[in-house]
Amino acid sequence: MPTFKYKAKDYNGKFIQGAIEAENNAAVISQLQTMGYFPISIISEGKAKPFHLLGRRITTSDLTVFNRQLADLLDSGVPLVRGLDIIKEQTSNVYLKEIIESVMNDVHAGATLADALSKHPKVFSKLYCALVKSGEAGGMLETILQRLAEFSEKEDELKGKILSALAYPSVMVVVGISVVTILMTVVIPKIVDIFDQFDQTLPAITIILITVSRFTGKFWWAIIGSLLVLVVLLINFAKTGEGKYFMDKLKLRIPLLGELVLKKEIGRFARTLGNLLKNGVSILPALDIVIESITNKVVERELIKMPEAISQGGNMSSFLSESNIFPKIAVSMIAVGERTGKVEEVLLKIASSYEAEVERKVKTITSLLEPIIILILGVVVGFIVIAMLLPIFSLNIS
Repeated sequence: MPTFKYKAKDYNGKFIQGAIEAENNAAVISQLQTMGYFPISIISEGKAKPFHLLGRRITTSDLTVFNRQLADLLDSGVPLVRGLDIIKEQTSNVYLKEIIESVMNDVHAGATLADALSKHPKVFSKLYCALVKSGEAGGMLETILQRLAEFSEKEDELKGKILSALAYPSVMVVVGISVVTILMTVVIPKIVDIFDQFDQTLPAITIILITVSRFTGKFWWAIIGSLLVLVVLLINFAKTGEGKYFMDKLKLRIPLLGELVLKKEIGRFARTLGNLLKNGVSILPALDIVIESITNKVVERELIKMPEAISQGGNMSSFLSESNIFPKIAVSMIAVGERTGKVEEVLLKIASSYEAEVERKVKTITSLLEPIIILILGVVVGFIVIAMLLPIFSLNIS
């Protein structure tokens, strides 16, 4: 039976700490309450810290399952602390298990669920905690958790569709680069050895190909090293504030891709703000949370002045109409929502519309990528084949 270290207070407020053998965390709490103590923290003794591969600890799917399970348990009348303990025992993610245990201890000690979750910002975002807080205040925590599960499922589903749509073009690029690399470093040098046996002037196209092949074969390590250095420099540059802004601005200017990125950000903005307003969060705190959730720095800089403009008596539609981010039709819909008092419903409709449009754009882009990649690979391979065949034709003629 494992041993748990505990910290508690008695009825006189005296601080007490010690160790208890019990089956699980809930059993420790029960024993301490029987002894007349108020638990503050409970830690399993000798518990090894889990190893987290590549820092990827908790996935969107893990949080979705957590939200649904906790919502179902609360809806069935199970107390919050007991529900957290049940989920903790069932989850297979060791890091999530630790987080749930910490949250459970904080809630048992008197903290609200939102406050307990906010201590783990890398797992539970500001948006997540704000929605949970509104659910606790309105007495509809289980409903909020179900909505959070649906929200994360839609985000995860959209990411999955984008990744699956890009999978085939990515494989084609990798295979194409591999084929060209083998031709340039293995096949062409052997053919060049045959050409060297004949005292014949080679066509210009063949000379160019042979020069590139010899350079690639001789300095492949320098090429790979230079590419790696360039990638590292770009990554470090993108981590800086101005670097991130420059890269995000560049994304928006790329044909097709820029429109896709912008529509995705608009959909995220509309859905996040709509959910916050729908659950009773006031407009100014909601906007602060929404702006933090925006991933594109260009869009973020456009929206960051909105809370101040609204606090001075302006409205959201007038502010957005002056920016170059939101399309006129979306601004017009928001203006109608503000006049009718249904802005949250309008925002959620805009979000659904733009999310569906993003899916269509992804399909369009990937359908265009495939023939473009095939065309580029065909031109490269065709150039290599023609450059190699021309000297052979000359030898046959002579």
